[in-house]
Amino acid sequence: MSSPFDKYPFVKKELLKVFVAVFALTMASVAYYFYMRKDALVLSQKRAEVTLRGTEKMILARMGKVETAVNAIQPLVEYALDSPDDMFEIARHTVESSSRIIGAGISFKADYYPEKGHWYEAYVGYQNGDDTMVAKQLGSAEHDYLQMDWFKTGLASEEGFWSNPYYDNAGGKTRMVSYVVPFFDSTGAAIGVIVADVSLDTLANIVRGMVPYPHSYCTLIAGDGTVLVEPLVTAREIGKCHVFSENIDGKNMTLSITIPDSEMYSRLRRSSVFFGIMALTGILSVVFIASRLVRNLLKLNEVQIKEQRIEDELAIARNIQAALLPSAPLTDSTRNIDVSGLQVPAKFVGGDLFDYYVRDGKMLFCVGDVSGKGVPAALLMAIAHSLFRVLSAHNDLPERIMADLNTAICDNNPDLMFITMFLGIIDLETGAVRFCNAGHNPPILIQDGKAECLSAEPSLLLGVEPSAEYAIHELVLLPGSSLFLYTDGLTEAENVGKELFGEQRALSTAAGFGSLSAEEQIGRMRASVHQFVDGAEQSDDLTLLSIRFMKEGCKLCLSNDIEELSKLEPFLNDFFEREDLDKSILPQLDLALEEALTNVIMYAYPENEKGMAELTLEVVDGRIGATLADNGTPFNPLQCEEANLDVSLEERQIGGLGIHLIKEIMDEVEYVHEEGRNVLRLWKNIEE
Repeated sequence: MSSPFDKYPFVKKELLKVFVAVFALTMASVAYYFYMRKDALVLSQKRAEVTLRGTEKMILARMGKVETAVNAIQPLVEYALDSPDDMFEIARHTVESSSRIIGAGISFKADYYPEKGHWYEAYVGYQNGDDTMVAKQLGSAEHDYLQMDWFKTGLASEEGFWSNPYYDNAGGKTRMVSYVVPFFDSTGAAIGVIVADVSLDTLANIVRGMVPYPHSYCTLIAGDGTVLVEPLVTAREIGKCHVFSENIDGKNMTLSITIPDSEMYSRLRRSSVFFGIMALTGILSVVFIASRLVRNLLKLNEVQIKEQRIEDELAIARNIQAALLPSAPLTDSTRNIDVSGLQVPAKFVGGDLFDYYVRDGKMLFCVGDVSGKGVPAALLMAIAHSLFRVLSAHNDLPERIMADLNTAICDNNPDLMFITMFLGIIDLETGAVRFCNAGHNPPILIQDGKAECLSAEPSLLLGVEPSAEYAIHELVLLPGSSLFLYTDGLTEAENVGKELFGEQRALSTAAGFGSLSAEEQIGRMRASVHQFVDGAEQSDDLTLLSIRFMKEGCKLCLSNDIEELSKLEPFLNDFFEREDLDKSILPQLDLALEEALTNVIMYAYPENEKGMAELTLEVVDGRIGATLADNGTPFNPLQCEEANLDVSLEERQIGGLGIHLIKEIMDEVEYVHEEGRNVLRLWKNIEE
């Protein structure tokens, strides 16, 4: 029996083509579904990571404020050890210092105050939601804190730590975690601990408020597995889900986010249904030629989607890169420094970077230029920016920060890219700048109406040699002077005639800054470049950073050069005139300070090593105070054997006359070694 296909063989051929087309379209639909499913999972993971990092920062900020408040109380406790009743007032001050602290206790070793009994724990805190603070002595046989883990661990520790969560029956009457800091007697022996209680409700409010999807939830778990913040719903209630976790840095806690699959893949399901309907309609309604056209259109659409996705991702990358740059204004505590920066990428994203932030009375800053352009340079730029923030967080040595940066970049640089960078630290009180230059364009120093490039010899670029060393250089910014940093996108900017903007044009523009603010200096330089290029296409990333020092104080910074002593006398005269002091004691003060400065310049630093001496003058309670500080070799001049003036010159031992002279002139002299510096404090009474 013959079939219709035998009569019309071309029908069989065309139907086979349709079948092949349908099968291909079906397979493409399946592949598309699983691809989009994976893409949705990656997107959800990124959103979860961003949420976790944001939550972690908020938790660390809250806990950090508690740590700062308690650490500040420790010296006060040690000072008041002779007054046990004062501990209640100190505990009360601890609670009042932070709204996060619901209670604070100061617990002593057994029988430390015999008159107070075997236990003595001065506690002040809120109880049962009452706004009134209660003060009481908690230590007793029922509340034997001497046997509790947080007390034992605190006595054995040298620094503060966070306890595991617990329910406090004696003090706060709630679930809490505590920050514990030991304190010591005059011999250095640990004699007790300061405990600040933080309700878990504080952390719960943060954790439960950070969710990337409507029905997702966060949990907080301690290192021992104890759940600190429980979810308001359970995984059983929301069905199948994904969990993403991250450890909180240094707090022995883990954050996790649970996201239901129904919300992760909601858009995918809707798009899949729509795509399936359209595909089925096309299969049933068009012939093979139409299906070929559809397939071609689909391919074209896919290409356009990919191109659009690339453009969207580049736009997102540009926004992310811009967000890395500092934008918030400096606080009032840094009003003596004016800083402004600008970055203009040549493409969507660029390889230039600049950053600055203030820490511990100093401003840390850097300007860098990654080799190449586009996305690879931008990725390395982001890495370098993050490394700068991390490595400089607890380090005040530019040469060490730069060396660590170089090592990290060399270890993760398969494409052998390199970075030029200028990195420095400014003392916001004195204007002293310590900096390193890793092959970067020399900044422009603008002071006294002149502009000139810093002549410090640059070191090796970052990312070239893991063992490279970076030379440290120093300068002092005078009040009103500026340091203007830039990348080669400034000096190598080209006009339509292929001429370069050049260093001389940059210097000429900077020389005319006058009293312009840092932001105005950036605007003036950019306008000068814009006028020069005259519409020519930008060929390289452009980055500018202006730092203007405006400090007008009573400080004098000298390098360890004996000729620097000539600056002392005019500095003293200016100080006496400013404070309207009687100059009858000026010669004596000049003599004592000159002797002290001479000792620092001649002996504080090893031979041929550059160093600084910082002299600060102040008038307090009818006395002139002089503080002399240096970063040289630790040395206490007050421990030197004093010169015996009763013997002849031939029998007299060498040395000791200088400090003897200083003691004779000044009314009070003391020495300390703090924060890695020699500090000599001198006091002279002002005669009526």
